[in-house]
Amino acid sequence: MRPRLRYRTPLLIVLAILLVFSVLSLSLKQSPVLKRVEGLVVTVTAPGLQALEYLGRSVKRLWQDYFNLVGAKQENGQLRQSLEEYRQKEVRYQEAQQALTRLEGLLDLKRQVALPVIGARVFAYDPSLWSRCALIDQGRAQGVKTGLPVLAPEGIVGRVVETYPQYAKVMLIVDRKSGADAMVQRTRVRGILQGKGGNRCSLDFVPKSADVQLGDLVLASGLASLYPKGLVFGKVTEANKKNPGVFQEIEVTPAVDLSALEEVLVVKVANLTLSEP
Repeated sequence: MRPRLRYRTPLLIVLAILLVFSVLSLSLKQSPVLKRVEGLVVTVTAPGLQALEYLGRSVKRLWQDYFNLVGAKQENGQLRQSLEEYRQKEVRYQEAQQALTRLEGLLDLKRQVALPVIGARVFAYDPSLWSRCALIDQGRAQGVKTGLPVLAPEGIVGRVVETYPQYAKVMLIVDRKSGADAMVQRTRVRGILQGKGGNRCSLDFVPKSADVQLGDLVLASGLASLYPKGLVFGKVTEANKKNPGVFQEIEVTPAVDLSALEEVLVVKVANLTLSEP
């Protein structure tokens, strides 16, 4: 576009504005002719002036909205940050509450067992597909020995099968190599609690004539010097007397969630009766 044509429109607008002001000044003289001219000029130029005024208001409003939007965005960012901080505090608070509850459970268990114990944390699980074992952060240096029972507030976890200077390996009761003498609390019927992998055990060698029902608690009998008598292995979740043979098929689900262990107690001795609370 040529320079002359580029500035033509702004110049016409300026001239029109000056003309309006000139006519308004002359109108003070109350001349009928000038009034008619004034009316004609106002009629012609008013839409343009109105459009300019509307454009100015729109630009001003847009500018104000922009600054308001920037301020609101900053404020929202600060609010989100504060909210995230509160959420993190709530998470830490909940974790502290759960840890306190677990520790209280361990203290209650220690009082019930009334035996010398070693507190330990589970820090890893055996990655092997053929065993169910956990690693704890206490070992020979802290007095942990092979064969000692390991407990949680809900019941029996397993027993120590290997020791190292600063940690030990615990075979869980669901490991297929795990076996212990057990009894049904309600009827005192005895059997062998055998690990079946996953999160289940079986109570083997229980005659079909024995009274075993769903929901019965299965406890350590105290025999074979493995676990203190009276501690809980789990609960009967299946009892089948229709299978071939002379023994029932009894499934026991451990009382402890063995896939989510955190703190445990290692009992320094076994084959003793659980103390009364």
